[in-house]
Order: sequence, then C-alpha cells, then structure tokens
Amino acid sequence: MRKHRWVVGLIASLIIVAMGFIIQVEHGPGEEERVIIDYTLNQYSAIACFDTAGFTNNIDETTYGEVDDHSVFLPESSCTAVELQSQRGPLWFAWFM
Repeated sequence: MRKHRWVVGLIASLIIVAMGFIIQVEHGPGEEERVIIDYTLNQYSAIACFDTAGFTNNIDETTYGEVDDHSVFLPESSCTAVELQSQRGPLWFAWFM
C-alpha cells in the first residue's frame, strides 16, 4: 500500500482539479464593489464607466450591495450593465478571476 500512496494522491488531485472545471457556479460583482450613484437621475455607474456617464453634481459613492437592495436606482448605461453582470462559469474561474 505504501508503494501506491502517490498514485492515490495523484488521482485524488486530478479529480479535484477536474471537478473545479466541471462544477458550474454563478459569479459576478461582489457586494463590496464600488459604484457611483446620482440621486438626481436615480442612476448608478460602475467605476470603469464613470468618465462617460452624464451625471449631475448630486453624486455619491456606495457599494453595489446597497444599490442592488434598492430598486430605485437603474444602471446608467450598457457599459455599467456589462461591468456588473453576473456570469455562469466553472468554479475555478469564480474563485481565481
């Protein structure tokens, strides 16, 4: 049995790695993702899309979790919707990307 312990370990490792690519999970922006909200327009923008947003001076910075809880705010553009979109993919991508 001692001779074949490394084979068992190798097979177990390969199964764990393969399961990481087989198991599909939903992953996307975290609750702590920063967004900019405009209280006048009732819209929010991802940080990457803020330069092209036509916001007024009545803005604030908050987290995506707080914005997602309120149905008052809408995404400012398709750029924001794409940046904060949830995706379905392998478990490894959700953990390491």
